[in-house]
Amino acid sequence: MNDSPAPDEEVFEPPPPGDVRAAFAALDHAHQQRLAAEVGELVAIVHAADLYQVDQEAVLDGMERLVQPGHDGTPLVGEFLATEIGPLLGVSPQSAMGRIGDALDLRHRLPRLWTTVLAGQVQVWQALKVCQATAQLSAEAAARVDKQLADALPAWPWPRVIRALPAWIIEADPDTARARAEAAANARGVHVSQINDGHIILWGQLDAADGIDFDNAINQIAASLPNDPTAAGGSDLDARRAAAVGILARTAFGQNTLPTHTLVVHIAAHDPAIAQDKVDMGAAYVDKWGPLLTEQLPRFLAGSKVIVRPIIDPASIGAVDAHHPTGVMRFAVEQRNPVDVFPYGTRAAANCDLDHTIPYTLGEVGQTHLGNLGPLSRFTHRAKTFGGWRLEQPEPGVFRWTSPAGYQYLVTADGTTRIQAPEAEAEAEPEQAGVDTEAGPEAGADNETESTATETQPTQETEPPAQAKLPEETETLGEAG
Repeated sequence: MNDSPAPDEEVFEPPPPGDVRAAFAALDHAHQQRLAAEVGELVAIVHAADLYQVDQEAVLDGMERLVQPGHDGTPLVGEFLATEIGPLLGVSPQSAMGRIGDALDLRHRLPRLWTTVLAGQVQVWQALKVCQATAQLSAEAAARVDKQLADALPAWPWPRVIRALPAWIIEADPDTARARAEAAANARGVHVSQINDGHIILWGQLDAADGIDFDNAINQIAASLPNDPTAAGGSDLDARRAAAVGILARTAFGQNTLPTHTLVVHIAAHDPAIAQDKVDMGAAYVDKWGPLLTEQLPRFLAGSKVIVRPIIDPASIGAVDAHHPTGVMRFAVEQRNPVDVFPYGTRAAANCDLDHTIPYTLGEVGQTHLGNLGPLSRFTHRAKTFGGWRLEQPEPGVFRWTSPAGYQYLVTADGTTRIQAPEAEAEAEPEQAGVDTEAGPEAGADNETESTATETQPTQETEPPAQAKLPEETETLGEAG
């Protein structure tokens, strides 16, 4: 068999190992230039809104109206401004008016976030998603969200911000959250479509407790069905969940008990609902489901067995001589670092391995302690073990990472900060830039894949931007080691 290429066939030749750092530097430069260009466009939009002159006589004659493309706290602009900006951006005037409104919302309602965008610490499209999510808040309530966002956004990965944002919005304006909950209650319903291709579509809006009970019930019924392509539901979990709905419906009458499940509800010690005056309301967070007003918990948990976990004092947890940490130690680490401690990690700590920062050595005592443990997903664990990353934990819960290319990151419970970039080198030595090939087969032996939640920036809009529904993180979670 002849494996040599045809005469006209182009053969890919990888760049010399010494060029890889230059490629990283070029990528970093290009990324920063793109961010700067996006910020420049945003600044130009608000500057044009500031400078755009409206003929008052034309306004009086009804030829051009003053409109408020933004929300509470933003200025009026002449409606024809959008006809100038739209063609420059290659979008319709309606879409341009939406962009003007978003830009004015960002500058006037979320000034701290605006500052971080100007500094290049937050991408424009991410900030505009926040603007859309907070659009229904008053200017005062938006300012409360702005204060929390300004600290979190530069360091937190986007999926983690999205998980926290709904709770911040609830805390910023409990009255609006309460009104929205009441409106949602009035809109509750379950609907079943007509038969199409032998199936029906089921959809609806339920009370939070009812919805969670329903989801857990069909999950447990689905788990009891055989994972067999020839059985009801087949081998696909979603198909078995669909079959479970039918089983639940047909066995509901006369059923003694429904499947039970466990929910973890987090309430901050400083939550206003715990205080005696109860002037304001905070937000409780239900693991894997989302936030609720704290005042809604009694109804949400009605009929449940509630177990209150005591606060753990890390100083009271001593080292153990075994490789595996104790349950109390794992719980303490998960509370200290709630997500994967790799730079910009998003995987929940409960679904991670507890990694020894200084690798465990058989026979040595006292190696397993809080100051030598951190949650890592299987993928990032392998990157540390086989990928050339170096990790230090200068104090418990603080992780300093150094990439193979020389970039350094500091990771804490508050997020990730890049603390150092490598100095440009005229020519890298091949052995410095190369990859250790001996670890390759071992690194791939686990054969585990991981999908990371990503966001893509739209390149063009043809309709006015609607109220954005913020995406859920879709990262596939594995079992903890």
